[in-house]
Amino acid sequence: EGHYVTADDAAAGNQDNNASYREISIGNPSGSTYYLSIVPSYPTRRGKAAVRAWKDADPAVVETDIRVPGEGLFILAVDARPTGTGTWRYRYALQNLNSDRSARSFTVGFPLGGTVQNPAFHDVDYHSGEPYAGTDWQAVFDGAYLTWSTDTFEVNPNANALRFDAIYSFSFESNVSPGAGKVTLQLFKPGQPTEVAVSTLGPLME
Repeated sequence: EGHYVTADDAAAGNQDNNASYREISIGNPSGSTYYLSIVPSYPTRRGKAAVRAWKDADPAVVETDIRVPGEGLFILAVDARPTGTGTWRYRYALQNLNSDRSARSFTVGFPLGGTVQNPAFHDVDYHSGEPYAGTDWQAVFDGAYLTWSTDTFEVNPNANALRFDAIYSFSFESNVSPGAGKVTLQLFKPGQPTEVAVSTLGPLME
């Protein structure tokens, strides 16, 4: 993905189309080295953020834009597939396209009797002197909500928040079949609102 940032374009209200992606091929690794190459037959998808590649490759994926009022945009991609053992595997990819306020938690709602197994989380590895913590978000399930989170801004301004143009992913297995679900993002930097919620694919809320 390439992401262009210019003040005049943002001031004109065009900040949401400034990322583009292109498919690459990853060759067999040699030790810890991976060889990347462009796929000539696959064009650059201009104006489309990297997370949108998932739905482009698999139409069953559900995309939802999550707008922070007056501030920025998160893009959520979700799929849910049966495991063959009576449960469903849910996978969420969340890209912070251009929100400076960032996100510090991701919550999925559950109906009464819902269960959670094997919650997982994946983020980026900071490097080259960046000050941000790399601590994985911890998952907590209380019977009604599954929440992954990092420290608040007040506790640690350099906590592992989901910052500008990064993608974090979340997954779990559940006995609840997919349908109309709900997710909530708690924002990292101070301001109003403190969180945003949307309806999307998830454990069916009864």
